[in-house]
Amino acid sequence: MIIEQYQKCVDDLFKKVRDTQMDKIKEAGKMMADAMCAKKNIVIHDTGHIINAEMTQRSGGLIAPKMLRYYLVTETDGLDTPEKRAKNLNMEGMAELVYRCSYMTGGDLLIIGSVSGRSDQVVDLAITCKNHGCKIIALTSLEYSSQVQSCHTSGKRLFEIADLVIDNCAPLGDGMMDLEGYEVPFGPASGLSAVYIMWQVYAACIEEMEKRGKKPGILKSSNNGGDDFNLELEHRYQELGY
Repeated sequence: MIIEQYQKCVDDLFKKVRDTQMDKIKEAGKMMADAMCAKKNIVIHDTGHIINAEMTQRSGGLIAPKMLRYYLVTETDGLDTPEKRAKNLNMEGMAELVYRCSYMTGGDLLIIGSVSGRSDQVVDLAITCKNHGCKIIALTSLEYSSQVQSCHTSGKRLFEIADLVIDNCAPLGDGMMDLEGYEVPFGPASGLSAVYIMWQVYAACIEEMEKRGKKPGILKSSNNGGDDFNLELEHRYQELGY
């Protein structure tokens, strides 16, 4: 019974995406095509819910989108004092360094996935890259994000910064199913809908590129003789941007 309930929740989620987000999906595909034709980077940053890995360097996927992932690692140990626990751990300001150290430049397209869109890291990255002239597409939950407060000192959430917002249609808290005897809803929606949305964005991008007489590169599996093919594709990407 729970399996069938879950299947229905997924069906309903995907239907809601189709019913409400198709115009935004097509616009995102056009923005990707614009970036490719202008030989600009297409960068994907996700807070951990699938699309970083699923949408970049994937056989059957487009070569142009590239992952942005970064960490701050400090190797330290010491006394767990009240003063230590009271320290401000906000990461604002790191995005400027990330931008400078990355391949991104003004005019690039940055796609950010965050279901709540509230963290200081995500908001800081969006603000910083937009200030440097990048276009921002947000993949977030409007129901979720509109009910939480930003952790950034600007008070803004991701959907309030982006040039284009695609609603992943996840509920507040992300879980889709209320199960009897459990306090927390089961079955997060955001990862499933994000991937479903993004592959449609890629499809819309291919269609838009074909209208312009261009053919974006699609990666081939290395398990099926793809190594040499993908190497040539990478050379072509460096030359054309797609």
